[in-house]
Amino acid sequence: MDDVALLRRTVRRCTAVVVTMLGLVIAALAGSTASPFGVAISFGALLYLAGSLVFVPESDRANDDENGPADRSESGT
Repeated sequence: MDDVALLRRTVRRCTAVVVTMLGLVIAALAGSTASPFGVAISFGALLYLAGSLVFVPESDRANDDENGPADRSESGT
């Protein structure tokens, strides 16, 4: 997987974390009853995060097998 695709995946995952926190804040600020909107946003973002961690595209697995699991440094050390 090239660097741009890895960066896009990282940005999507970070955005999902921020959206999860935003949904939890909305649910907490709703008062005595939990906001269904905030809970739904958090649940959707958590589902996305779980799916992106569990379902890795086949092309990512092939690159990891060829280049090692996470060592993509150009220095060779």
